[in-house]
Amino acid sequence: MKITAVPQARRMEDTMNKEELREGLKRLDAYAGGQGFKSLFLEEGKQAEMDTLLLGLEMGEDLSVDISCNFVHAPEFGNVLQYYGQLELNSIIEENPEAFTELNVFQMVNALNRELPVGQLLYMQDEAEGQARHVIGIRYTMLTELDDDAEMEKCVNIIQMLMNIYEVLCSTLLLLMEGESLGNAMDIMANIMEE
Repeated sequence: MKITAVPQARRMEDTMNKEELREGLKRLDAYAGGQGFKSLFLEEGKQAEMDTLLLGLEMGEDLSVDISCNFVHAPEFGNVLQYYGQLELNSIIEENPEAFTELNVFQMVNALNRELPVGQLLYMQDEAEGQARHVIGIRYTMLTELDDDAEMEKCVNIIQMLMNIYEVLCSTLLLLMEGESLGNAMDIMANIMEE
C-alpha cells in the first residue's frame, strides 16, 4: 500500500508543480510584454517539448536574437528559470575560415566568459542533416518563484543583460571578420565594457 501511495502522491505533486510553473511563465509573459518585449508563450505539446516563453529581442535595426525561457522545478533547489539563445556560426565560418578556426572560437568564448558579469557562452558542434553545425549558445539560470513584481523585474534585468551579452558577442565576431586578431578584439571589447 505504501509503495503505490508514494508514486501517486509524486504524480499529483508533479501535476500541481507543472500548473504552477506554467502560470509563472504566463505571468512573466504578461510582465515582459508590459515592458515592451515581444514574447510568445508556447504550451507543452506539438510546438514545444515543454512549456516555453519565447522572447524576440532586438538591438537596433540589424541585431536580433530569440531567447527561450523554461521554468522547471529542481528537487532540493527550488524553481529555476532557464534562459537560452543561440547564434549559428556556419555562414561566418564559411566566409572567413582562417579567422574562425575551432581554436579561435573556443578561445574567444573563454575570453568573453571571463569578462561577462552573468551568464555563460557555450560553443557547440553537432551534425544536422549530414552537415557540421557550429553554434554559440547564451545561457543563464536563476532561482525564482516568478510570484511578484520584484522577481519579474529581476527577470527583465537579466533579459536586458542577455541582450548586452549578445551585442558584445556579435561585436567581437565583427572585429574578427574585419581582420583584428583575437587579442586585439578582446582588448577593444574589454575597453568598451569598462566605459
